[in-house]
Amino acid sequence: MRKSVYFKLVILVNLLLVYISWGSVYIGFKFTLEVLGPFWACGARMVLAGAIMAVCLMAAGKWRWPNGREWLRANWMAMFLVLFASGFLSKGQEYITSGMAAVVSGSTPISMLVGVWLFAGEKRPTLTQFIGLGAGFCGLLLLATQSSGGREESNLLGMFWILMATFGWVCGTILTKRMPRHDPLSAMECCALYLFTGGLQCLLVGLVCGEAQMMRWQNLDLKVAIAFGWMVLGGSIIAYSCYMWLLRHVSTAVAVSYEYVVPIIGIFLGWWLGGEVPTNRMWLACALILGAVFFVLHTNKGHSPRKRLHGRNFDSAS
Repeated sequence: MRKSVYFKLVILVNLLLVYISWGSVYIGFKFTLEVLGPFWACGARMVLAGAIMAVCLMAAGKWRWPNGREWLRANWMAMFLVLFASGFLSKGQEYITSGMAAVVSGSTPISMLVGVWLFAGEKRPTLTQFIGLGAGFCGLLLLATQSSGGREESNLLGMFWILMATFGWVCGTILTKRMPRHDPLSAMECCALYLFTGGLQCLLVGLVCGEAQMMRWQNLDLKVAIAFGWMVLGGSIIAYSCYMWLLRHVSTAVAVSYEYVVPIIGIFLGWWLGGEVPTNRMWLACALILGAVFFVLHTNKGHSPRKRLHGRNFDSAS
């Protein structure tokens, strides 16, 4: 009995850490973008997180240096799961608020459902799921047409980048499902490798885009340093580690429950720390998208369209 209570407490702690860590990534990017360009902000965060995870695995004697083929696969997968999913998310936040970014990113399971149906040969969505897709589309439409000081095109551009980030996640998931299941690397080793190589890709893209000349060191202060440090520690290392543990010990429906919580946390932190004022239209869009996610995730007897990637899974919010 005491062991059961302890196990439930561990599950709760891991869930809370995932909720808080990934829910706070959006406000973290908002502050970090005051100093770094979007791809460099993402790249520096991921490289540090991957390196720290690898060093910790080495210290624990659980690290095996990948061979050339594994490095090649890691670079290929990291392009979708890190460069697109997180780098494009950071780019989108140049144009829209952190709260709006959290709401749009919360539609990832909707993109996943359509993607695996059209490109992975999975069965056609049910009528209930199509209703959910319609609700999610209406929510995104509300955000796209929201007045932003006369800059509606800014909303559209920001949403475009973030929706591309969700599609990058979908492509990475489909490719992973089609790859051979046998892999000598553990889930944590793959996670460290993907974060590190994806971070390097983001830094390279940022360099090509001229972000080295766009750095604004005069804006660097304690707030920015804390935000960036938390994205490395919380948004990458803690969140990914806790999420992988959840995937191994609880149902997928419980593990992906962050999809309902992260947009709310993102909106709240944007208001509390970032001075953003959520509009009634944003709350309505949030309700529509979260309702759509509920229909998408729970119509197939609680199984999420975002399936476990052979024991490894990553989030686009990261």
